[in-house]
Amino acid sequence: MPLITQAAKVFEMVARYGSIRKAADRVNASPSAVNRQILNLEREFGVPLFERHARGMRLTQAGQTVLEQIRDWQRNDQHLRSTVERLAGSSGVQIRVGIMECFAAEFLPDVFAAFRDQYPGATLNASVGGTADIARLLMAGSIDLAILFNLPPDHGLKVVHEVQVPLGAAMSPDHALASNGELHLEDLCDHPLALADNSLTIGPVVSALLERLRIPVKRAVTTNSLSALKSFAKRGDGVSILTSADVYQEVRERQLKFVQIERARMFELLSVAVRDDKAISRGSQLMVTLVCEAIDQVCGGQTLRQH
Repeated sequence: MPLITQAAKVFEMVARYGSIRKAADRVNASPSAVNRQILNLEREFGVPLFERHARGMRLTQAGQTVLEQIRDWQRNDQHLRSTVERLAGSSGVQIRVGIMECFAAEFLPDVFAAFRDQYPGATLNASVGGTADIARLLMAGSIDLAILFNLPPDHGLKVVHEVQVPLGAAMSPDHALASNGELHLEDLCDHPLALADNSLTIGPVVSALLERLRIPVKRAVTTNSLSALKSFAKRGDGVSILTSADVYQEVRERQLKFVQIERARMFELLSVAVRDDKAISRGSQLMVTLVCEAIDQVCGGQTLRQH
């Protein structure tokens, strides 16, 4: 049972973003429902908490006082949970993680196995989804940390680790292009492609690159399933443009060959994020450390930020 009310969380979101609409997106509610909660709080306190402008919501002095108190409550709530966690011992530790599909099969089990070396009785709650869904869960306090691609600039989260993960061509090891030491985007045009649709974060990136190429391509498969893309590539039915993180396990097991595409400046930005790095439990801090170390090992990208 949450110790901090939903109304308090909604208020903090509106103050953070200065927008009813953006706050509603983060808490998965309608703008009218969020506005109603703010109005109810203002009636309860008997004073305006926000000034409403065409460009958004601005805190009044009373609103600023309420915000400071709510953020104190949030920090105290995290401290309380961390204290209870220590008193309960390792069997009471629960880690809640939001991840992209590519990290679900091997990466997360490996990291959690390392985590359980120090917390043998720990439990894991893993939510797999797209960037927008995972960010929303983190903002709502439903998960403790998130691993996600291409986080929007106005996310309002604390990014503790950031890596540029290269894109490249994933294909069967016996594909005609697999022996190449490097590839250019033009090299793929004569081969059937298995491509992500725009519901996956990589989809718009690849589509934009192919459109700029101005050469017809053979789109054999378009799907929102990473597993399907990798299966088509393994069978030799298509070359897929993915990140090194998407296929690291298959490359390690020699089921796929990954060749980076040269001169395209192709990469995705992979972030490890928390809601507040000063208010997470000791167990979550350890999980963040293990996740960041594992990402640097498997992604082969350029680290931009370290916690």
